[in-house]
Amino acid sequence: MTIYDRYLLRRFWHVFAIGFFATFGLFVVFDAFTNADEFQDRSGGVPAMLARMTQHYFFQSFGFLDLLGPTLAVVSVIAVFAMLQRQREVYPVLSAGVPTYRIAFPVLVGVLSVVVLMTVNQELILPEIAPRLQVARGTDKAMISDVQTSRDFVTNVEITGSGLDLESRSIDRAEFLLPVPSVVAEPATLKAKRAVYIPPQPGEHPAGWLLKDPSPTFDKLKLTEQGTTLVFAVKSNDPTVKGGDIFVATEVTIDQLHSRSTSFKFLSTSDLVQRIRNPAVGAVSIRVQTVHLHERLTRPFAIILAALIAIPLTMKKESRGLLESMGMCCVVLSVLFVISQASLQLGRLNFYPLALGAWIPVVLAGGLSAWFSNRVQT
Repeated sequence: MTIYDRYLLRRFWHVFAIGFFATFGLFVVFDAFTNADEFQDRSGGVPAMLARMTQHYFFQSFGFLDLLGPTLAVVSVIAVFAMLQRQREVYPVLSAGVPTYRIAFPVLVGVLSVVVLMTVNQELILPEIAPRLQVARGTDKAMISDVQTSRDFVTNVEITGSGLDLESRSIDRAEFLLPVPSVVAEPATLKAKRAVYIPPQPGEHPAGWLLKDPSPTFDKLKLTEQGTTLVFAVKSNDPTVKGGDIFVATEVTIDQLHSRSTSFKFLSTSDLVQRIRNPAVGAVSIRVQTVHLHERLTRPFAIILAALIAIPLTMKKESRGLLESMGMCCVVLSVLFVISQASLQLGRLNFYPLALGAWIPVVLAGGLSAWFSNRVQT
């Protein structure tokens, strides 16, 4: 990279950082003042309240980056080229015979770095802090009171409860309805003070839930032949518990018991693929998650293509003015965004194949970037 390339790259990151901290700062101010009571409803005074607010919004910043990162990257591209034209910095370079897209090279490198940053955030950071992103304001524990009843579509076992602890991956006052006659000979509902999700261990045990102090006890269940392969007695480590714990094998995980329409967005791509292939998940949920998977895979291409559309529109030939060029750029990108959201929604509604709904906007953006490429200043 030349000195001028590094200068443009620093300017891109400068604009991106200012945009991120400005928008996130506005969100923090608005959200903190609107929900100040939720942070104050604790002991410890003002320092403790500020510490809770800092911790809460620190974790929220990673989700905010995933949400607004693509928009800020494209806006930064527009801002960089708008400043180059406004300050007359681009004309000496163009007069020297340097093409516009050579000038755009460091800016596109900046866009790629944003894509890499968002990928690392999506694959490594968000899955680890997912419980913190869903915690209530002012609380120290990721507890969600409402539980969405979920069914294992392979075994037909229904799971519900009174509350979820995402950090310990457990259900409070869990209830497992065992189906008749596939699992039990007589209707039975296993109730437990607490049920803990146990991930699968190949060669040792399948995935499932460990029910602590269950009622009824294992010896009172009238299991069928299939039921004996799904429900097992486990000796409790607590000597005060009589009858032992019960393990129920099922592929239903804790994130399927709450916010099913959004919780999968915090999964890594590998975990999301495993969830889609999970036969215990309902067909409607699988369809929504498949659309999200394709949307996630196409997002890097969409960001880069949007930047390639923004460059010629911001630096148009025969433009009446910078404001007109920027306005036209915003209009085109806004229409493209609406089309992409409509295409994804039609894919969710089964109007055409799922992959087509996610890739149509990318194909359209690629065509537009090629069409506008000959309108750039040279």
